[in-house]
Amino acid sequence: MVDYKKVGKLIIASLQKELLGQGHKATGNLINSFEQRVIELPNSIVIEILMDEYGIYVNEGRKKGAKKVPISVLVKWIEQKAIANGDKEVKNIAFAIQQVIFAEGSPTDGSSRKGTKGSFEFSNNGRRKGFIDFVIDNELDGVYNELEQQVFKGYDDAIATIVKDFNKKNK
Repeated sequence: MVDYKKVGKLIIASLQKELLGQGHKATGNLINSFEQRVIELPNSIVIEILMDEYGIYVNEGRKKGAKKVPISVLVKWIEQKAIANGDKEVKNIAFAIQQVIFAEGSPTDGSSRKGTKGSFEFSNNGRRKGFIDFVIDNELDGVYNELEQQVFKGYDDAIATIVKDFNKKNK
């Protein structure tokens, strides 16, 4: 029997590792928000990986000129990162960050690595977005190997049971 939950856990671990590598951990809320659902359909199995909704912004970034990041979100992030102290200083920095993201995009405007250059200081792997695509393109070999092993083990177990039952009936 294939343990699809184990496969889902491997995918989640890869996503979490890439998020950490990109420097996306203020509170750990996004990293800890991952959940999986295994849905068994008549002709297929679906492994759904869920995360907090704002993970889409972390994955895709923000294009310049797009809807502004709410000041409250930036204030919370600044406080969590202990970038500034005092209500006025925190709000001033939040407003400045909001304006830079609106003007340049975050972390990039799509045509260069220019947007919010300071955000790359948090990265340990040189990337600041696309954690989902990176995992899909580069990190799923281990997941495929695990799935393959489990499928073959399931076949081996099924064949062993059939042989055992056959031998019992034909003694």
